[in-house]
Amino acid sequence: MITKILDNKEITIRQLSKSDLEKVEQLRDFINSFVDEDAQIIINEKISLKGEEKWLRDKLEYIKKKKAVFLVAEHNGAIIGTTGIDSRIWRQSHIGEFGITIKKGYRGIGLGTLLMKEIIKLAKRELKPKPKILRLTVFPTNKAAMNLYKKLGFRIVAKVPRQIQYKGRLISEVIMLL
Repeated sequence: MITKILDNKEITIRQLSKSDLEKVEQLRDFINSFVDEDAQIIINEKISLKGEEKWLRDKLEYIKKKKAVFLVAEHNGAIIGTTGIDSRIWRQSHIGEFGITIKKGYRGIGLGTLLMKEIIKLAKRELKPKPKILRLTVFPTNKAAMNLYKKLGFRIVAKVPRQIQYKGRLISEVIMLL
C-alpha cells in the first residue's frame, strides 16, 4: 500500500483483494460513473451488481494465477481510480494489456502517472511470464490520456479506422505499445 498527497488530497493506492468483494457495490458505482459521464472508455452500458461481482471474482482468480495485476486508488474511502494489466494468452502471453480509469475531479493531479508507474512495476514483479510489451488502446480524441501514455514511453503503432462508436460517430482506435 502507498499513500501520497496529490493536490492536497491524501490518496491511498492498494492492490485489489478478496476484501473488495465486500465493496462490490462501490466498485460497480465507480465504473458506472464513467458511463454516466460518457467518458472516452469502451464501456458504454452500466454494469449490474451481479456482473461486477463476476468480474471481480474472475479478476481475483487471474491475479492469483499471476495472469493479472490490479490497483485501486482511494480518497477518504472512496474509489477514485483503478488500473490493471492483464496477460494475454498463448502466442501473445508476452503482452500485457493495460487499462486505467480515473474519476472526474482527480484527473490532471498526477494520479495517472503514479498509478501507471506503480502498475508497471507490479506487473514486472508479479506476472508470469513477465510482459515484454505493454499494449493499450485509446480514443484519438482523448489527448490528455495520450499525452500521459507518451510521457511514460508508450508509442502509437496503429490507428485503426472506424472501430469505436462514440457520440453517434465511428472513430478510430489508437493502439499504443511500451
